[in-house]
Amino acid sequence: MEQQQQLSKPVTKHTLRLPAIARTLALTSLLAACGGGGGGSEAGPAIDPTQLKGRWVTASGVTLAVTALVLPDASGNANAWLLSQDATRLVKLVVRSDSSANGKSYSLNQSNATGQTVTGQVSATLTTSPKSIAFTGVNTTAPSLSQSDTLGTAAVQAEVAGTWRATSGGNAQTTQWNITSTGSTSGTSTTGCAYAGAVNAISSTAAYGVQVTESCPDGTKTTFTGIGSLNAAKNGLTVVLTSADETRGAAVFFSK
Repeated sequence: MEQQQQLSKPVTKHTLRLPAIARTLALTSLLAACGGGGGGSEAGPAIDPTQLKGRWVTASGVTLAVTALVLPDASGNANAWLLSQDATRLVKLVVRSDSSANGKSYSLNQSNATGQTVTGQVSATLTTSPKSIAFTGVNTTAPSLSQSDTLGTAAVQAEVAGTWRATSGGNAQTTQWNITSTGSTSGTSTTGCAYAGAVNAISSTAAYGVQVTESCPDGTKTTFTGIGSLNAAKNGLTVVLTSADETRGAAVFFSK
């Protein structure tokens, strides 16, 4: 995945200065959890959000192919990040025990697009193999996904350390992040922006919490938070982010 977008601008596939959507990286290797708040939609059947933990994928050949990663949070809710396989839409949700879900949807293929509020419902079948989950109301259709990974293995901090790069615009623009063994993160882009923050392993989960501040030559300074996930070979890092006010979102794909 080798395109980039400027984080301090509204979400598009081409204007975010941090690298954004590239379609060649397998989406089943991405995402992990973070964030959330606010009210939900109309209450439905009671669920235990902690049981929804995992990576969920739509079946091969489904028109609306989506990968979702769901993790419980400290408040007893769960946080879900959904990314369409065609790299056009990112949805960030909070899932509650009454099966309601609310959050923001980001169109990654439109200029000047900002996060749109979405509310919906979550239904899950957890007694079958594989387990399945569906989100209603957060997209034009209700994708049904099967669990592909329980995410029960803790991420290893040392595995994310190193120099990561992402390119876009026919390799005309490059963003580089340097992550230390303790997670401290710094970086630059050829657009003149600088990055500072941290990428830290999340306890008992195969994912990393990400917080980074982007400072650009035009004076824009924006802090983004999100999650990161390594591919099986440990040479690809996918990061999904939203700004502090959740008006902007991005998917960033780095490689070593």
